[in-house]
Amino acid sequence: METLKFENLPSAVAELQKGQNELKALLLQKEEPQSKIEMPIQLDQVVPITGLTKPTLYGYVQRNEIPYHKKGNRLYFFKSEIIEWIKTGKQRTLKELQSEAGTYLLNKNKELNNGK
Repeated sequence: METLKFENLPSAVAELQKGQNELKALLLQKEEPQSKIEMPIQLDQVVPITGLTKPTLYGYVQRNEIPYHKKGNRLYFFKSEIIEWIKTGKQRTLKELQSEAGTYLLNKNKELNNGK
């Protein structure tokens, strides 16, 4: 190990700080996956997310229309799955429907003209 001289002190301190920052960054990266573990929620917590009543949610569970997990007699849900489930029910706007209809008609006309 090299002996440290007074003249080299600022660069040595800067190097130590850089190493410390790199270690902090590595430690924070290791913590991220653990903090991203999603905890399951109960049916009572699904009610305010969806705005649906408990009986309605039980009906969806019975018909397998909502994502859920069951362990023993307990139902568990994950907030991210519930939000994705809600997103799958997106209704198209009038503008989107008109655009799709226009595209469909254009393609149909091309097919008819190519068939002649």
